[in-house]
Amino acid sequence: MENNKQSSATNSSTKTSGLEDGKDMQLVLAKMMEEKHTFTYKKLVVPMSMRSIYWKFFGFPATDDGDILTKVKIVCILCKTQIAYNRNTSNLRMHLQNKHAQELLELELSNPPRKQGQVLTPETKERRLQKRLMKGLSPAQHIYTTNVDGTVQIDGDIQFVTDPNISLSNIEDDITIGQPLRMMIKEGPSSNNQNVAFLMSEDNGTSQSSIDGKTVSDAIAEFIIMDLQLPEVVEGRGFQRLVATLRSPCEIPSKNKLEEEIIPKIYDTFRDSVIEVLSGISSDIGLTIEEWKSNSDESFVTVSIYYQNSGEAALECKVLSTIHAPLDWDETQWGNVIDMLLYEWQIKIERVTAVVVSTSRLELLNALKSRNVIIVPCLLYSLQVCAQTCFEDSEVAPILAKCRAVIGTIIGHPGASATLTMQEQLSEQLEENTMLIDYPSVWMSTYTMLEQMVMRRNIIVSILDNMEGIDQEIIELTNEQWKIMEDLVNVLEPFKVTIMTLSEEKMPLISLLKPLLWQLVSAHLKVKDTDNEVAKSFKESLSNMLYERYSNNDVSLLLQIATTLDPRFKQLPYATEEDKKMVANPIKEMLMKLINEESGENSSERAQHELPIKKSRSSAGTIGILLGAYCVSQTGGMPAEKKADLEIVQYHSETTAPLDYCPLQWWAKVSAKCPNLGKLASRYHCVPACCAPPTRIPADVQILYDMRRAAIPPHLTDKLLFLHGNHTV
Repeated sequence: MENNKQSSATNSSTKTSGLEDGKDMQLVLAKMMEEKHTFTYKKLVVPMSMRSIYWKFFGFPATDDGDILTKVKIVCILCKTQIAYNRNTSNLRMHLQNKHAQELLELELSNPPRKQGQVLTPETKERRLQKRLMKGLSPAQHIYTTNVDGTVQIDGDIQFVTDPNISLSNIEDDITIGQPLRMMIKEGPSSNNQNVAFLMSEDNGTSQSSIDGKTVSDAIAEFIIMDLQLPEVVEGRGFQRLVATLRSPCEIPSKNKLEEEIIPKIYDTFRDSVIEVLSGISSDIGLTIEEWKSNSDESFVTVSIYYQNSGEAALECKVLSTIHAPLDWDETQWGNVIDMLLYEWQIKIERVTAVVVSTSRLELLNALKSRNVIIVPCLLYSLQVCAQTCFEDSEVAPILAKCRAVIGTIIGHPGASATLTMQEQLSEQLEENTMLIDYPSVWMSTYTMLEQMVMRRNIIVSILDNMEGIDQEIIELTNEQWKIMEDLVNVLEPFKVTIMTLSEEKMPLISLLKPLLWQLVSAHLKVKDTDNEVAKSFKESLSNMLYERYSNNDVSLLLQIATTLDPRFKQLPYATEEDKKMVANPIKEMLMKLINEESGENSSERAQHELPIKKSRSSAGTIGILLGAYCVSQTGGMPAEKKADLEIVQYHSETTAPLDYCPLQWWAKVSAKCPNLGKLASRYHCVPACCAPPTRIPADVQILYDMRRAAIPPHLTDKLLFLHGNHTV
């Protein structure tokens, strides 16, 4: 569906003289991509096709007439929280479980799930089918409608595509003179829940000739960068026909021109911009190092930096470099690479709070240790390693092979595939979820495959029994194997909840690690009397692996301090009293050092102004001479230890922040009460919990990104990943 949204562009900043046309356009597009787009809704609605019970507490933003404004976000009607819509109901239930446990309990008690063994009679199936047909004939458009108004803000979920009737190179001029623009939002294709926005001039009389070949080339380069496409896409006949349809005639740049001229030019411009930004950072920083493999089985590492701008309550991220990393590199070679990278980006190693890594390369880890930085394992990578260990178990691996064979057999057989689709439509438990073969590099896809297989056990067994001409030995799953699948799904479900928690965070910080690990190890992975031997084995193995990965004393202390200074976790029992006492002294010592440093700076400033004050003969000057020393002793002269104690007491007396509240914003509000403790907190809140940003945490996004990244040729890897990661610079 389409919804027109009127907006007027604000005045842009004055153009810097002498910039090249291509650079101008890059800056204009970057500014557009950074803008936040707000939809004002009057209702929350749920289409008739969404039949899950959990939709009762959610809805899509809609107009007064019930027209859905966007399907990028859904809104909880209980607390107005906005959640990304991932085309399934898992995150709906997770949100209810985390935030509205009582409502979830009442909902599920009143709507008990159908038992796995329940068999539907032909009469029941026919009755349900007739009911569905009646629903289809009904004029009702939505299954739920809630009269509530509000706003939904979309950041990077909108892709900008230019209408042929507007010149990108002239957009900034158009904005400057206040020319109104009309933005039309169109729902994206079914495989992608993002929206597409077309910018069109209110005066549609601009001729197509206003777009020159250079603008088309830049727009194509932008498309390649933002979507991580390969430059050879421009040589495809389908792409060329598409561009010719949208804009004819026009000149499409060649693959060589893109690789050798256009992309390097954009890279140089953006690289200079990032270096300039980083040179102005005065705060502590966090680094991430993510290892990955290309389609040619070559190893690469991508290094990113996280920091907080002065006066801003948000954590910024910039991708720095992607380096080809041969397996035979030793510690010395890795040390040289690290030193060169720090030098190129003007990063001082003493300002690095910690490095988050998703790699097991000992040579790289040893090179980092020798430079006295704390190394924190990436949580996403840790979960991947733990889950993968389970999947490689001698009993589980053959089961996964059979699962893939079963799915391939069913979807490759027209009759079986049609039967599966029909049975799924008749089941209220299976809507919006598809049974797909997994992508092993992303453990969540393997988990989802097992979960969907278990949910469809009866359907699958029935379909396979009625198929002829297939080798049953290859695809037959025994009762024992089905039970192992169920056990594994149940054991790994808390990992899935952890992934959902991370994806809902605006920026997951290391302060989350202690509470999440504590919850996993002490509750979810704790062996119960009702567990069978297989479940016990999985739980013990996972619990031990997680404990070992974060058992280093320096890492443990870092995580404990970060969590202690996170206002969301002041009251949670994630740590023992011994753990809390362990961090009390280090925090106080660091705080006293910070106060002394601040006092030293203030004393120097006072000394510079002391002489004019003494020379003054006014009454105010005399009073200042007589009482000045007393005033200083009552304020600036307070011992650092007492100041530290006061700030710590003040911090603990403040209201605990809600779990969905950003700790950076909380500290920004109380900075006047605890100025030094706030600075100390920022030192630990500049380190993320994962190497991947939250937008890349959902499994489907991980898979798409991993596949596109792996396909990039080595000579373009660094430039394309840098531009893609920093495309809003």
